[in-house]
Amino acid sequence: MAPVVYLVEDIYEKGVKVLAEELGNYLPFWQRSETLPKWDISILPN
Repeated sequence: MAPVVYLVEDIYEKGVKVLAEELGNYLPFWQRSETLPKWDISILPN
């Protein structure tokens, strides 16, 4: 299966954060790396 890739040329604002309530919906699908838990996250499908 080939990945779907898009080039995004927009400039994003610094300091924008997701609310904890919204982030909680996605956390069950995240699997953090044991060696780099802060930076390496795999998102698992349902």
